Amino acid sequence: RSILKVQKSNAEKSKRMEKEEKIFRETFVYDKEINVINTATAECSVPSKRRADLPVTAGEQLDVIDVTEGNAVICRNSEGRYGYVLVEHLNFR
Repeated sequence: RSILKVQKSNAEKSKRMEKEEKIFRETFVYDKEINVINTATAECSVPSKRRADLPVTAGEQLDVIDVTEGNAVICRNSEGRYGYVLVEHLNFR
């Protein structure tokens, strides 16, 4: 039974991540292949101010997907959500 729960949970997570990727591609008009170029840890909690911003929690692990002009990078969190995060809020160690 526990194996079936894990498989169902993984299937739901996969569907959710696909949906988030679709929303990201539409919102950001992003047609490049999604590759993780780095990982970072959020140094502080930051709420999102705009729809394109990714709200982060202190200590949260993020995948850096792309570098932008200016001081923000496009990140993905563990739930599969994408958005801009300011470099000053990230620790790349």
